[in-house]
Amino acid sequence: MARRISLADLAAALGGELVGPGGDEAVEGVSSLQDAGPAEVCYYGNPLYRRQLSSTRALAVICSGDVETSAPNRIRVSNAYDAFRRTLGLFAPDRSSGFDGVHPSAIVHPTAVVGAGSAIGPCTVLEQGVTIGEGTRIGSCCCIGRDARLGSGCVIHSHAVVEAGTVIGDRTVIHSGTVLGADGFGFVPDPAGHRKVPQNGIVVIGNDVEIGANCTIDRAVTGATTVGDHCKLDNLVHLAHNVTLGPGCLLAAQVGIAGSTRVGRGVVFGGQAGIGGHIEIGDGATIAGQAGVTKSVPAGAVVSGYPARLHARALRIDAALSRLPEFMESASGIVGTPGGDARERPLRSPGGIDAGSDGSPAIPET
Repeated sequence: MARRISLADLAAALGGELVGPGGDEAVEGVSSLQDAGPAEVCYYGNPLYRRQLSSTRALAVICSGDVETSAPNRIRVSNAYDAFRRTLGLFAPDRSSGFDGVHPSAIVHPTAVVGAGSAIGPCTVLEQGVTIGEGTRIGSCCCIGRDARLGSGCVIHSHAVVEAGTVIGDRTVIHSGTVLGADGFGFVPDPAGHRKVPQNGIVVIGNDVEIGANCTIDRAVTGATTVGDHCKLDNLVHLAHNVTLGPGCLLAAQVGIAGSTRVGRGVVFGGQAGIGGHIEIGDGATIAGQAGVTKSVPAGAVVSGYPARLHARALRIDAALSRLPEFMESASGIVGTPGGDARERPLRSPGGIDAGSDGSPAIPET
């Protein structure tokens, strides 16, 4: 992890072209256009921040193409956002706990297996039959349930819970407060009280997955609730029992997917989208934020609104609704008569109450 690097070396590491005289100057960090200091670099890629180019104090701006800026140097690259990502990695702070090996306060069942180079934090519990792969780091106060299997190079942050039987692949990151493998929500209605349906399945998480804080992924009734390789889940996401996420899906915060829904490869979910149960979302579909999806979505479709419709149609409906008050005012109950005369008639509202000529509610019909 680099703390100081020359600007020329940084440009070379990014595969970019340095434009400016400051190649020998030391880079000490990375920040935003607005906040960067004279020893820091920043990134420009969004036209919304164009005005900040002329006032930034940064040593250099990482950008694609030519931009005019108050910074004395530029690093031109083909993909500015990816170069910014890589620069952040170079200057990432050390946030490790400082604990190596198995902490004395951890409780490890005699049958649990901890791979070489792994770290088990304070007050963490590994139950019977747990297997931890090489180089996996588990934070403080975690619980890894019976027969759970974690791959190599994983990071499990503090206060996460991995319930019994859960399987996690390699290099997966689980953030604090997340629970993998809680019982799914299944009950048989009964006048004497709802009868719980046993949740006998497991949760399977693939390789290179990242799951944000306070997410919940429920175990299956039978079989497995699965999250494919390279999926990324934001905070507060819920996957119900027997959901299947294909590889490479992106889920923003507060997405909820009901039971037994199957999601294809590379599907993108905007924040607070709600997905009904027992449906299919095709490969490469996009679900807009706060959409309510009640039916299956074909591959590649973009849907929004509630109930979710193809995005172009949803926009037309929204536009029409925005003009509804003016339309109602212009209609105002003027109806042509067979004789050619016009007379005023009250409009019937959906609730069975007529609007009077002055706009006030009339007495409902009996």
